[in-house]
Amino acid sequence: MTTAKTCKQCGADLALARLEAMRGEESGLALSIEGMPAYACTKGHRRFLAPDFPLRLIDALSKANAPEVPVARKKGLFKKRYLCPGCGGELPDEAGTHAMLERTLVLMDSAPFSATVSVPLYRCSGCGVAAMHPGEDTTNALMKAAAQAFQTAGIPPG
Repeated sequence: MTTAKTCKQCGADLALARLEAMRGEESGLALSIEGMPAYACTKGHRRFLAPDFPLRLIDALSKANAPEVPVARKKGLFKKRYLCPGCGGELPDEAGTHAMLERTLVLMDSAPFSATVSVPLYRCSGCGVAAMHPGEDTTNALMKAAAQAFQTAGIPPG
């Protein structure tokens, strides 16, 4: 008995495929993914390798941050402010530059594929330190950027 996967949209057989480049952006953070493995049918419908594949991808990218990039502190309940990790001064609202984090990933024994995250950096006018927003803010932006990338690549959620 075979366990061939079929397309949920048209019923055709699915085969492993490597997807072309896809990109998403949120709050100044940009995510580019190249060669991501997925299932595809002959009619062009696409599906993740597993329902939790997007979560695994976000988890892998969130853990692969750059330790050399300082992280700002967040303050305030209603009006969020970000403080410099160097001197404690308030960081500007606009990013001055970006840090590029490039990773080669293998998820669920898939073929390797690449992901590049461009993270906005905010330069302190007091001491000159360039810092990124805290992990939870960056992860939230990363999830939204990934959802946008998947949507443009024609991969439905779930």
